[in-house]
Amino acid sequence: MSAGVSAGTGVMSSLLGKLSALLGDEYKLLKGVRKEVEFLKRELGTMNALLVTLADAEKLDPLAKDWRDKVRELSYDLEDCIDIFMYRLGSGRAKSRFMRKTMGRLKTLWTRHEIASQIQNLKARVEEESKRRQRYRLDSIISKPGTMNIDPRLPVFFAEAKGWPLMARGIKSSDCSWTERKSSKSCPLLVVEDWGKTTLAMEVCHKIGGNFQCQAVVSVSSTLDLKKLLKDMLYQIDQYEYSQSEMWDEEQLVRRLRHILEGRRYLIFIDDVWRIHDWKFVASTLPENNNCSRIIVTIRITAVAKSCCSNLGEQIHDLEPLDYFDSRRLFLKRIFRNDGCCPAQLEEVSHRILKKCGGLPLAIITLASLLASKTESMDQWELVLHSISSTHEDGSELEGLREILLFSYHDLPYYLKTCLLYLSMYPEDSEIDRVQLTWRWIAEGLVTEKIGQTLEQISDGYFNELVNRSLIRPIEIGIDGTARACRIHDMVLDLITFLAIEENFVTMLDTNKFNLLPEKIRRLSLHNSYEERHGVIEATTRSKMHVRSLCAFGSIKKIPELFGFHALRVLDFDGCEWLENHHIKNIGGFFQLRYLRFRLAKISKIPT
Repeated sequence: MSAGVSAGTGVMSSLLGKLSALLGDEYKLLKGVRKEVEFLKRELGTMNALLVTLADAEKLDPLAKDWRDKVRELSYDLEDCIDIFMYRLGSGRAKSRFMRKTMGRLKTLWTRHEIASQIQNLKARVEEESKRRQRYRLDSIISKPGTMNIDPRLPVFFAEAKGWPLMARGIKSSDCSWTERKSSKSCPLLVVEDWGKTTLAMEVCHKIGGNFQCQAVVSVSSTLDLKKLLKDMLYQIDQYEYSQSEMWDEEQLVRRLRHILEGRRYLIFIDDVWRIHDWKFVASTLPENNNCSRIIVTIRITAVAKSCCSNLGEQIHDLEPLDYFDSRRLFLKRIFRNDGCCPAQLEEVSHRILKKCGGLPLAIITLASLLASKTESMDQWELVLHSISSTHEDGSELEGLREILLFSYHDLPYYLKTCLLYLSMYPEDSEIDRVQLTWRWIAEGLVTEKIGQTLEQISDGYFNELVNRSLIRPIEIGIDGTARACRIHDMVLDLITFLAIEENFVTMLDTNKFNLLPEKIRRLSLHNSYEERHGVIEATTRSKMHVRSLCAFGSIKKIPELFGFHALRVLDFDGCEWLENHHIKNIGGFFQLRYLRFRLAKISKIPT
């Protein structure tokens, strides 16, 4: 039986199941050890009930939060200890009868005495947390009301975005005339706005794409991976040339792209430029020809947009918020599948909710998705209204939007919270394959078994629920309603990254967002050339007994030595081209490993 892992409660449910198994006939424990395990099961059972209550609370007293965090980490340590114990005893039973009668008995006897010592230490920690619980009177904390059922429909989020009027966002129909000007230059259209810029720029591309011989859509984001960007662009423009580019470096890619584009009328959409020098690198790839080619660039930072626009032919469009009419249309269409009819009893409260959204499309979509899963009860809508902060009260639209997203997060069931936090493992702007993601959820124990359903069916349901809440964006929807992959909005990623770090659920390392390492790393995600930071490999090595997921993305040049990761469930190296057979020679000893993936690596043999 599978008991799901929770970001708030750790592995407490799974641990209780394993303690029950240890007390069964399959495992013969020393008399003293059995009594300690019985004590742990009783005490941790009552702790788990309180942990569930605390996990559902939106705001916690600092003492309660500290207790919850310590017990959560204690549950991980206990499960790691029990897993090793059960594995060693299991290995002894798996040997031949002769080995069991000789070396096997000595080994299991030693293992039982070793586990007795470890359990004594862990028992002392459990007793201390029980005493703190009584001192703090944590059982008096009242849980919030239960969450509502989720709308089972799978809406295609971006299909609704096509209804957003361009004129309402500051892009008039006449603005697209820039594509028809007989200019010898490739004139960038730089769109500046915090949320919604990508969707609207894509809509412009959709309207005008037929006027061009070739087009490509690429993303820069906060960390420029120039080689990946150039290869993405080449793949969309000329797949034959892309097939020849495996060994090309950046300079060769630039030369080939310029050669291809010089003779064509092209449309290039470059999304999410953060830095001036990043734009200069990308711009050097795009030749100015006499074919009236055009470039669309989206930038969230106004100063960067102004610095990038130095020529008269270049334009900046600062997107305006949706007006009330179009805000209401988008809001009601998401909830009621129409753009004009709202139940009379909800008119006034819907007006106040829209006022708080401030015309920001992401805020409107997020709140509408939340309300779509509620009943048409004014009390329910009032509860949502009073639980969010106005986007204008403190002068910060971003802070207000963060509050809206945070409220949507708290409204999730615990299993969806955990699966959403797991997405913080991925770098910004990742295209996340649905099947790979759901398999990783299963391998990590985030999916709880249900009678009559396979784990794959349950995890697919989790994925669809997150889409339905507009917390992830589906990609390539099939005729059966299944998405091949998903992306996560920058704002949502920022929020879940903050929460995942706060709860020591995921540790992310890259060159731009380097965080203090926790004492015990549970899930480690390596982005870009993180090893330039001093001491990362050493700190990871010290914590390797506790790591459950180890994932590397992009141009990683150095990884921790793959030895001794006994708690590891997921090992995923995406694009580590230099990885060879000798790097993975020890992974056969990772007895908990359930998911293994290498892409582009020079690996020809997997250990037994």
